[in-house]
Amino acid sequence: MPDRYSSYAALAAARVEGVDYSRTAVFPLGATWASIAIHGGSIEAGSGEVARDVAGAGLRFYEFAGLLDSGNRELHLTSSRFDEPMALDVVGGATGTLSFHGYTGTAGVAETAIGGLDRATVEQVATALRRAGFHVVDALGRIAGGHPANVCNRNSRSAGVQLEMSRALRAGFFPRGDLSQRMRDSGRRTDSFWAYVTAVRSVVADCGALLPRSSVHSSRW
Repeated sequence: MPDRYSSYAALAAARVEGVDYSRTAVFPLGATWASIAIHGGSIEAGSGEVARDVAGAGLRFYEFAGLLDSGNRELHLTSSRFDEPMALDVVGGATGTLSFHGYTGTAGVAETAIGGLDRATVEQVATALRRAGFHVVDALGRIAGGHPANVCNRNSRSAGVQLEMSRALRAGFFPRGDLSQRMRDSGRRTDSFWAYVTAVRSVVADCGALLPRSSVHSSRW
């Protein structure tokens, strides 16, 4: 399905921030990596929650979240056209990017399709997830994350990682497979959620990009 809006400016002109959608950006001083979800909230439910906890207190964090009661797909902006200024600021000042998305996938199959131009980190993340018991495949076609304009690749190295999580995987992150906003806002998560977050964060830690907690200060737009 094609996007309804061609750019963030077009979306912002037609929608009400704080009612239809929200934007969140966090900049811990000294953070060199970014964890983002440009289709968070109820656009691709669960992606924002994963990105937020992977970021923790030591990574830059960005989320564009759909807040509509229904029809949040209309707020979707394709990654290669995602030009929201806060997102570009978060990613542009980073050396590494982890971009979390959701896709339908095969019914009942919990998997991550991973792509992006940072091939070394792609392989590291895939290995860490597999060791934690998650099924990982190479992302192909429109979800491969290989376009240079893809927001995940717009960091200082022009290379990032895109993780596409199937609906079955994301449902498994919440009790009873409930992806509703009420459940997501409740803070309740399954062991699978925390295992996934821990596996991804282990790669960032191995790269030396996690800040000591005592050094973390953040600002929010």
